[in-house]
Amino acid sequence: MINKNFIADHILPSLRAKRSNPSRKQSLKNFFGGAGRIFEMGCFALLAMLLPLFAYAVSTKITNIQISNTTPCQIMIKLSSPVEPHIFTLAHPNRLVFDFPNTQLGIKLKSLAITNPAIKDVRSGQPVPGTLRIVFDITSSFHFEAAANLPSQQVMVTLETSAKNIEKKPKSQSKRDAIISNKVSSSAENHPLIVMIDPGHGGKDTGAIGKSGIQEKNVVLKISKQLANLINHAPHMRAVLTRDGDYYVTLHNRLVLARKNKADIYISVHADSYFNNWATGASVYALSKNGATSIAARWLARRDNYSELGGVALSQLDDQSPLLRSVLIDLAQTVTVTDSMRLGTCLLNAIDDVAMLHYSRVEQAPFMVLKSPDIPSVLVETGFISNPKEESRLNDKAYQYKLAVSLFNGIRDYQKKYAIIGG
Repeated sequence: MINKNFIADHILPSLRAKRSNPSRKQSLKNFFGGAGRIFEMGCFALLAMLLPLFAYAVSTKITNIQISNTTPCQIMIKLSSPVEPHIFTLAHPNRLVFDFPNTQLGIKLKSLAITNPAIKDVRSGQPVPGTLRIVFDITSSFHFEAAANLPSQQVMVTLETSAKNIEKKPKSQSKRDAIISNKVSSSAENHPLIVMIDPGHGGKDTGAIGKSGIQEKNVVLKISKQLANLINHAPHMRAVLTRDGDYYVTLHNRLVLARKNKADIYISVHADSYFNNWATGASVYALSKNGATSIAARWLARRDNYSELGGVALSQLDDQSPLLRSVLIDLAQTVTVTDSMRLGTCLLNAIDDVAMLHYSRVEQAPFMVLKSPDIPSVLVETGFISNPKEESRLNDKAYQYKLAVSLFNGIRDYQKKYAIIGG
């Protein structure tokens, strides 16, 4: 058994002395002070490693790319904050390349309107983490010059190409495409693709009216005019409008205008409406089989309505029998509906880049304006004006331009893939 007096006289005094010893306190302070300094140094090292990641997260964005229609071609790139790119060229194929450090792409390149024949395409990539590369595919050999004294958030380059190589030669077609195309011409390369653009309604016919009073006739006219402007500044294309102001054109006269102007394709531009205000999205329609059948019967009944069909002079045929006319009309319509579906698919794919789709495929319906037997025709519903949010977008100038650009890109895609004229 431990003696209490021994503890009181020897053990406790010893513990009190150790607890009050100044040198012991300093040792503990030095220990924790050293650990704190080590922790502090570790934090600085970790921060240094993370700084590049933070830099990538807070990056500059490309907000706009503009390509002029002039010769020489000018390319303007706008950024959200100042960045100095590395600009260089590559050959085989010819390319102009911009490398932007610590930059992100804030736009959709597919929505760009490329109407200058010097530029084939624009695409993007990431050669190294944190660097955005923009590549312009050029049609021929070229040289460029970067502009100086511009605002720090803009980059502009002027490029000149070999003029003799700018114009593209028409692409060769397969026998199948040559047979089913009803646009064969001996002077195809000198004849532009004539696009008939039909802004729906007009004048006394307002079309659909949105909740805030926006009228369909005005919205589709603005989109159609911008589309016509894009087409008329592009090579191998020409646009004609069924109306260029606020006046009414009958459905029959719209078709007459298309034939009078020898239109190769016909695009009617509208804005949809529905009894509820939640329906949304763009749609593309081609002529339905029922519509095609009914219009064929009407053509037979009014055989003197037009003098030719798909380039065939009906009045000069030796056989003037209704049976022959029926066969010719049926063949023309089969080709036309097929080409209309192809045109509609190209347009729908392009619209999908800038707008929500109501239908993911081309629908078919017997719209009157689609009933030209030998002109591929589609009707584009740009959105639901009965939806307040979509009405606001359709009334926005920037959004109208995006829609026009998407339609232009769809037409150009169709021209490249299927049309002989203007190709």
